[in-house]
Amino acid sequence: MQLLGGCAFVNRDVILKTPFDGDTSSSAYVVKNIDQQSDYYNSIKPEDELAIADLQDITILVRKEHLRNDFKEDTYATFKVNAAGDINLPLIGKVHVAGLNRDQAAQLIEAKYSEKELKRPLIDVRINNLYVVVMGEVAKQGKYIINREDYELIDLLGDAGGLTSIANKHRVKIIRGPRSKPEVIIVDLADYAFLKDQRLKLQSRDIIYVEPRTAALKAHHAQAYSTFFQIGFVALNTILLIVNLSK
Repeated sequence: MQLLGGCAFVNRDVILKTPFDGDTSSSAYVVKNIDQQSDYYNSIKPEDELAIADLQDITILVRKEHLRNDFKEDTYATFKVNAAGDINLPLIGKVHVAGLNRDQAAQLIEAKYSEKELKRPLIDVRINNLYVVVMGEVAKQGKYIINREDYELIDLLGDAGGLTSIANKHRVKIIRGPRSKPEVIIVDLADYAFLKDQRLKLQSRDIIYVEPRTAALKAHHAQAYSTFFQIGFVALNTILLIVNLSK
């Protein structure tokens, strides 16, 4: 099992290499910038799933007979954005939301309901299918849902249980944008200036990779090779014993 673990570690180390993997003293260093417009918010796209609530009166979105007796004022109804970028809402019909962030969408929906002379709508919109993926030297790798706009790298690392003992805190990569031509940001967590960098507000489908330290990697390589030779030695001794017994 140690040998398999060592091999897996080697493969994991080379999974997200870039041509610019030299150390940098910058707290957040852009390896490849795809020149996309930076947006504090994640915008709504076709096929997104929106959770919408009227914090004043949920019954404009959900009929009373469909509500459970224990429902709360902040109950959300779910609506799917169609291929044209629209959602179909009760009383007001189609609303085009693609390209808007959640606050802009909420303001637009409030205005549409106000036109229907409904009393003081107070709309909140959430995008249910925004997520990031974290890999490498964190306690809990996996997919994490973005549940607010100001979800930053430090928040994700906290949710993932923090760094492992062999993590390289000077080399945390954020891979962003289209998979064929991504932007790559290398972050030095030892430089607290990274906390002020606006690029580290995470965007949907970002991949975050925490590299292992070089010294730790070499130690794991050595352990893997040592285990391999031990297995080989035991196998050779077993073969020789069988040969001697068969004479």
